[in-house]
Amino acid sequence: MATNYDKLLERMRTEAGMDYRWSAMFVKKLRDDEAAFPVPDEDKKRWALERGFYPGRIELYGLTEDNYMQYMPDFQYFMLHPLNNHFLKWLDKTTLKYVMNSGGVEDTMPKYYAYVENELCRGRYTYLMDCPRDIPRDKDFLWNLLKRQGVLALKPNSGTSGGFGFMKLELRGDELYENNKRIGMDRFEEIRDTIRNYIITEYCYQNHELAKIWPDSECTLRVTMCKDYTEDKFAETTWTCAISFARFGSVISGGASNLSSGGVGIGFDFKTGKYKDYGLRYRRFTPDGNWMLDRHPDTNAQWKGDGLPNWEFVRSKIEAVCQHVSSLDYMGMDVIITEEGMIICEINSHPAMDYAQVMCSPVLSIPKVREFFEHKGLRKQDPSVFCRAYFDSQE
Repeated sequence: MATNYDKLLERMRTEAGMDYRWSAMFVKKLRDDEAAFPVPDEDKKRWALERGFYPGRIELYGLTEDNYMQYMPDFQYFMLHPLNNHFLKWLDKTTLKYVMNSGGVEDTMPKYYAYVENELCRGRYTYLMDCPRDIPRDKDFLWNLLKRQGVLALKPNSGTSGGFGFMKLELRGDELYENNKRIGMDRFEEIRDTIRNYIITEYCYQNHELAKIWPDSECTLRVTMCKDYTEDKFAETTWTCAISFARFGSVISGGASNLSSGGVGIGFDFKTGKYKDYGLRYRRFTPDGNWMLDRHPDTNAQWKGDGLPNWEFVRSKIEAVCQHVSSLDYMGMDVIITEEGMIICEINSHPAMDYAQVMCSPVLSIPKVREFFEHKGLRKQDPSVFCRAYFDSQE
């Protein structure tokens, strides 16, 4: 028997009422889970599904009858989307720059040079607040900006629009590089002419201390914050950290720090910035099955007993950002610690919870985080519809 994922996807949309786009992600993650953590025992599989978990979470989390209530279940988490209200529109990368351009948090954003419109606007270049005024606005703009800055970051404004994902463009002497790989002018011109819904920004470098673990690309932190629930509508807003981990690149990931590309994740304590003893990488990137790590698999660097540089200042900035955008309820910040402070790469509205609960701690074991999700309707979701749909999709 095997899962018919197309059939399951349709059931998630029509019977569970899961968001159309998020249901596709939900089923994709289930497929990945079944490949990485197969569960042949039907009784164990049913036990997990009845509680809203992908079956492989039994092994990933070490789920038991005694501890499963401490972990965020997959089905219920996806059903809660969207967790933010109409202020969600703040979180596309271009709007976020304008939102953050005041209130003492201006220095947490990179310089924004240009926005490339979507296909409806034929990819027209819109020049933004940090664009040098003396660079001509013509077809050579991107090339001249690159010559001026030496390195640029090109990012989809939202999602993965444009087809290329994140790009680091760099000019080393007369040589062009895209994500640290040599390219020619034909590739550069393809990027210039075909990107859509992209922003062109300053490229930000990590603090030198982080290079001890992985030097070839920037470490990015994922810090997920929940706005504390209160019955007092006049009370000052407070926030609690649900998830905090650092992501480093690797040879397998091609330098990217994303865990989904093969990067290495290390949890850290939000209060102190101290690393957890063990990190991990997604199991599908570990042919030997050793996905828990006590050192970087390529550099052999160990982190036990160490912590993030300049953390007290960085934490204070993260907390200031939370207060600045306090109309949001829930956000996953992607942060680079620089020599001077910190830079926000983006803010996610519904960040992944799976491996994060291994690197950090079960999120529902944190009282204020549990209260936040229960107020949002966590316990009102019925995972039995997921369980039925799953078994009805076996062929």
